[in-house]
Amino acid sequence: MQELPLDKRPTTFDKLTVETEQLEKELTRQSAAFADAKKTLSTTWKQIQEKLKPNEVAIDLVAFNYYNKKWTDSIFYSAFVVSKSCKYPKFIPLFEKKQLEKLLEKNNTAHDTLQTKKINEQYTNKAIGDLFFQPILAELQHVNTVYLSPSGLGHQIDFAALPIDDNQTFGEKYKLHILSYPTELVDYTAAGLNRKDKPELLLYGGINYGKGDAIKNEENIAVENTDGFTDLKIRSGIKGFDYIDGTNKEVTQIQQKATQNGFATRLLNESAATEESIKALDGRTAPFILHLATHGFFFADPKQAELPNNIMDFEGKAKMYKTSDDPMMRAGLVFAGANKYWSKSNDNESIDDGILTASEISNLDLSACQLVVLSACETGLGEVKGSEGVFGLQRAFKMAGVKNIIMSLWKVPDTQTAELFDIFYSECFAGNIIHEAFQTAQAKMKAKYSPYYWAGFVLLE
Repeated sequence: MQELPLDKRPTTFDKLTVETEQLEKELTRQSAAFADAKKTLSTTWKQIQEKLKPNEVAIDLVAFNYYNKKWTDSIFYSAFVVSKSCKYPKFIPLFEKKQLEKLLEKNNTAHDTLQTKKINEQYTNKAIGDLFFQPILAELQHVNTVYLSPSGLGHQIDFAALPIDDNQTFGEKYKLHILSYPTELVDYTAAGLNRKDKPELLLYGGINYGKGDAIKNEENIAVENTDGFTDLKIRSGIKGFDYIDGTNKEVTQIQQKATQNGFATRLLNESAATEESIKALDGRTAPFILHLATHGFFFADPKQAELPNNIMDFEGKAKMYKTSDDPMMRAGLVFAGANKYWSKSNDNESIDDGILTASEISNLDLSACQLVVLSACETGLGEVKGSEGVFGLQRAFKMAGVKNIIMSLWKVPDTQTAELFDIFYSECFAGNIIHEAFQTAQAKMKAKYSPYYWAGFVLLE
């Protein structure tokens, strides 16, 4: 069959070509995802138990609708606990969802200072920790390591940062590993930056999001006050995305430390930090670490959340993402040039727009990636689907095959973010495994700052 000249092809040809390529990638990804899902379903609790040591337990948190002769709207949280010596998993009821919702409630205000205080209260008060841990403390005697799989609203909590008594957090008393599913423990191995594997660090920061200054949204501006909370420059755009000075310093420091310790690096900043360069990693086999210091966005389900009064001010792709029914389209990261399309539509779908959604990430093959660091605000969030996990960036990167993810739960101050990751990578380059390096970084930050400045980051293994 003779191919038509370019000038005589249908106008939809390029679009169809892009769609065909996307479908081919989806089929490849789905086959791998199906194999993983099949393995997960076939794994028994006995296999999990065999992996445990005598001083370790696996805790699987579950959320379900209460049944009282018929199904009700009340959602209850419980835990299945597996230890090395148990004859069967122990089922422990915990609490009703509305109890946790009340404690996690944040101030519906544009004032960042009040949000900061609320978060500090949540992680200095024992109330949230008591809901989860008091009923299971008897199962943690003589235990020093806990493998925890969150569920529902648990995905919005840094369990390691929760106080378990007046002197310690849960992460200080126990070596805590967060897994997506308890079945992942069967193949779990502690990961580190092994020089023998020669992993390359790919660093994104100091990104140019487009010409002109983005319009600042009032909820993103901190107000000076007498309590000392000032200049909380955070990483989330509504009408557009501002250049973040702190990210350039962040990735430059990491590059310098990596080079000094003999690790290869590639820094992409300004206009070079493109969405296309991320997609080009698809199928790469050489091990690498991906550090993304950029803006992130997450929009709640429009059916459940009240749309803001200024929803009509949203235009183009911003409005499309905000109102999408697909939770994987309501979360994403932004790269060079994103402002050009954020407030207007992109008629040519074959052109990348600088906006990388969770849906797009999930279709990539990033199985060679040992660690993704999402140094952007609220990258750990997504639509909560009961015990199915979180539909958002964390699920997207896991579906893409990433081994470990460090992500954030709330809007992140630049200065403390750069400081935390400077400590983290120093520990990694010194030979510590990722989990230990992350624990050390948070411990050192905890000694200097209130929880708002360090508890927002979590490690998903």
